Amino acid sequence: MTGAWCSLNGRLIPAGEAVIGVDDIDFSYGYGVYETLKVRKKILYFPALHAERLLHSAQIIGLAHGFTAGVLVEWILELARANAMADANIKILCIGGRDAQSARLYIMSLAPLFPNHKLYRDGASAIICRGERAFPAAKTLNMLVSTLAFRQALGAGAYDALLCNRDGLITEGTRTNLFFTDGEAVYTPPADTVLEGVTKLTLGRALGEEGIPLEERPLGEAQLASYEGYFLTSTSTKVMPLTRVAGHEFGVPPLTRRIMTLYDAWLERYAATQEALF
Repeated sequence: MTGAWCSLNGRLIPAGEAVIGVDDIDFSYGYGVYETLKVRKKILYFPALHAERLLHSAQIIGLAHGFTAGVLVEWILELARANAMADANIKILCIGGRDAQSARLYIMSLAPLFPNHKLYRDGASAIICRGERAFPAAKTLNMLVSTLAFRQALGAGAYDALLCNRDGLITEGTRTNLFFTDGEAVYTPPADTVLEGVTKLTLGRALGEEGIPLEERPLGEAQLASYEGYFLTSTSTKVMPLTRVAGHEFGVPPLTRRIMTLYDAWLERYAATQEALF
């Protein structure tokens, strides 16, 4: 955690007081949901989309609370301004309780994540791990499957691991969404099998504005070599090309390079419409 302040149910408290007891069953059993936003050059990106997705995740797992998207956005902005960090990640953590009144919502500042720029030039690598999350469409605290897969990826020197479900379908990364292309159109696994990241959603808007076809399509492990290229997306990653996937080598297709450039430009246009935090 960075910054002097944390927010607990809308009240700013010193960051050092934002603690959770080791006997907190709801937290230790993963009964909660979370979101991660970014602040770059004093601009906070897509707070409303993140707030709405947090509440959607809570609804999926039956986590009762009294929070609304509008109030969450106000609290996020208040914390971001109080910590006055030009570049940061903002994490929202909602922990359930016995009833809606006992739900807790923490908002905190974290150090920003900036992937190595060489990966955008040369491409990153990903491994494949067997596993699937219990509630694919919810961003929950139950991160064991993703944590084990990500640790395996790090051990292999990879950027991320792609999860392959019981049906042999590759769904998503441990912290990323997956896209693939035949050089003309862009494809991504079906929405009901993955957590739709905010970057995935906003990239879809950017592609639509540019007239680039985007379709949902299942991806079997045996089909990996059938496509021209792959890339990952996330809040900190943006659009990351993959040149190695589970032993398969790929180039970075011109369409992927175009998408990387147009999404950066799309984010710049978004930033130009927003007011700096401080």
